[in-house]
Amino acid sequence: MLQPLISVIVPCYNVMEYLPKCVESILSQTYKNLEIILVDDGSTDSSGKICDGYAAKDNRIKVIHKKNGGLSDARNVALDVMKGEYVTFIDSDDYVANDYVEFLYKLIIKNDVRMSVTCHQTFEEGTEPEVCNESVVEDVSDMENVLTGMFYQRMFDTTAWAKMYHRSLFANDIRYPKGWLYEDLPTTYCLMMKCDRIAFSSYRSYFYLLRSTSIEGAPFKPQKYESCIKIIRQLEADKVTMSERVKQALDCRIVSFAFHILLEIPQEEKEMRCSLWDIIRRKRICVMFDGKARKKARGACLLSFGGMWLVNLFASYGKSRK
Repeated sequence: MLQPLISVIVPCYNVMEYLPKCVESILSQTYKNLEIILVDDGSTDSSGKICDGYAAKDNRIKVIHKKNGGLSDARNVALDVMKGEYVTFIDSDDYVANDYVEFLYKLIIKNDVRMSVTCHQTFEEGTEPEVCNESVVEDVSDMENVLTGMFYQRMFDTTAWAKMYHRSLFANDIRYPKGWLYEDLPTTYCLMMKCDRIAFSSYRSYFYLLRSTSIEGAPFKPQKYESCIKIIRQLEADKVTMSERVKQALDCRIVSFAFHILLEIPQEEKEMRCSLWDIIRRKRICVMFDGKARKKARGACLLSFGGMWLVNLFASYGKSRK
């Protein structure tokens, strides 16, 4: 039986020291009928040349050179030209197991769904991912259960990667919001809402590099706050179409997100801090008494009644213990 074409989209920006390992892991896939789209997003290092070098060696690789527009823009450009029936994303500083594509595809076919999800293993620079010997669990669940688990941050995260999508899910102009940070959050749930059921597995086939220069590790900048507010507004607008159970989980996710950004904002940025603090105050009682919410979120809501200084104190204590 002819295997369908699967597109693998890899946005690249100044990642010359990580890119070869990423691309080599894709070329080593057990699933061979691939369209590999490397998007050079205006790199100022040798990333673009590395992409071209691989394209000259393997005709499955297509390279797009474009002006820097950010991660969302790079993904969107590739989505607009891809030919695959299915698509998966891999960040250029990460890499994947050699059965990453095949495993996600088989999950889709076996369960007759349009989206599949696998787990990831984090590792720090200069180290290798730890070998996980845990037994692999596979399941398929309806969209409501999946959204609830994702918003409670129990089942898996909102990341674009470690997932496979049928191309039809991106129809009607669903794209990653250009210029926003944390762009996966306002996009992944929209794709899931178009699915009746979603298949997922605990198999860790994606290896995620923790970099000090990532968005999470970078110093605070107003774009983090601005993106957070835009995303929360979108979530609140879409919440009206969700069931009460999903709404409850979503409120927990919004509060966690607001706390996450609030703790990064400098004390002198009073307007930004007050805006997020108001969001937390409106929802904290519901989250605090939600037995399904993460203990971390419930604890932060409880501490918030003692004032922001108490939340900051415990956040600083937690960081010192890492």
